[in-house]
Amino acid sequence: MVAVLERRPVVLVQSRCALQCGSDPSTSASQINPAQNQKNITSASGRRPRDAKPLAFSLSHRRHHQLPFRSHPPFGPFHLTRPSTTTTRRRRPPDRLRSPHQSTARRAPGRAQLRRAAMRSSLLKSTSELLRRSRGYSSSANPERKVAILGAAGGIGQPLALLMKLNPLVSSLSLYDIAGTVGVAADVSHINSPALVKGFMGDDQLGEALEGSDVVIIPAGVPRKPGMTRDDLFNINAGIVKALSTAIAKHCPNALVNMISNPVNSTVPIAAEVFKKAGTYDEKKLFGVTTLDVVRAKTFYAGKAGVPVTDVNVPVVGGHAGITILPLFSQATPASNSLAQEDIVALTKRTQDGGTEVVEAKAGKGSATLSMAYAGAVFADACLKGLNGVPDIIECSYVQSTVTELPFFSTKVCLGKNGVEEVLGLGELSDFEKQGLENLKGELKASIEKGIKFAHGN
Repeated sequence: MVAVLERRPVVLVQSRCALQCGSDPSTSASQINPAQNQKNITSASGRRPRDAKPLAFSLSHRRHHQLPFRSHPPFGPFHLTRPSTTTTRRRRPPDRLRSPHQSTARRAPGRAQLRRAAMRSSLLKSTSELLRRSRGYSSSANPERKVAILGAAGGIGQPLALLMKLNPLVSSLSLYDIAGTVGVAADVSHINSPALVKGFMGDDQLGEALEGSDVVIIPAGVPRKPGMTRDDLFNINAGIVKALSTAIAKHCPNALVNMISNPVNSTVPIAAEVFKKAGTYDEKKLFGVTTLDVVRAKTFYAGKAGVPVTDVNVPVVGGHAGITILPLFSQATPASNSLAQEDIVALTKRTQDGGTEVVEAKAGKGSATLSMAYAGAVFADACLKGLNGVPDIIECSYVQSTVTELPFFSTKVCLGKNGVEEVLGLGELSDFEKQGLENLKGELKASIEKGIKFAHGN
């Protein structure tokens, strides 16, 4: 601060900013008198020293209106004045009343200030977006949509329920499992987003849980354990999927069905056969969720190529287990010329073994539950947008297809109001990808036939 030459006590008076923050309600902005403020610096003898001028020091050089939400700095601008019988604040005169010799320029902000301002702005924008989504500030034109999660109390189902509760396109969220659903529903229902949450438990409540659903997500079944493959889950999960598919055919035959339960290569054909038997099968409305393979391929590619992961797109075709997973890194965007052939081979192998990597890392205490829940929420959101008529919604999914000689195959599909609007082709493949495509067909064909055989024989 600037010191006053005469040895007189000084009074620290808060400015209008402090008044607005509520620190001195006794004086309003309308009481500020610049003329009176000039009198406050008159000496006790009644004479005004020639060199005595009102002194001001601002602890903040930022303009208040530059801060989001009109926030004020923690300490407002202060003025130093000499004591008088009446304490008043000195208001800065408007620009039009200043003399031509008074400079109106402010000190330019430094780099550190600009960086801090940018960080604050980014954080506030992110928080605002989260609040907007949680409060459901979506277009009123969006129709009401009901989403049902079958297996909502499991390792995938619980985080998936949380993510769908936050989705502003969901108006009703139905959570079903054989046990524990009431607690999950109560917990998730406390989140301040528009979706109404109800929990259902047991076979007698399955029909009510499904009634009127637009999208049904099935993460039900047992998780993988160390040493297990997706096919090892077949004997248990196949029966669960068949029972749930039978209920879907009865209570919400027009719903889009998103299959997460493994092995997807077999459970999707099981559901298809159940729907055919019930007379409700629509190949445009049955999906095997392979989005996790796409998520992994994007992440691994971005890390190796050194590009922002949010800008990356990598199509993944084939199936959803082991070598049937074929990421097409030759079609990845943005393209990278820095990756050698051995890098592509390593990235492909890691994408195929991503699930095993997580199972081993968790040392028998779980599988890829969180990333799978995220992937399931991403694909469900795409389905909802398609139902609502949003154009150009393209995702990879395991669907009935004629792209190859196999009846089911994962490729990019365009989603719309009726589910699959168009199954897109494979595009141009590299020699490595062509070989991978031939290698996966035998295993994928066997998995499909296994599912069909189970559906017919049980």
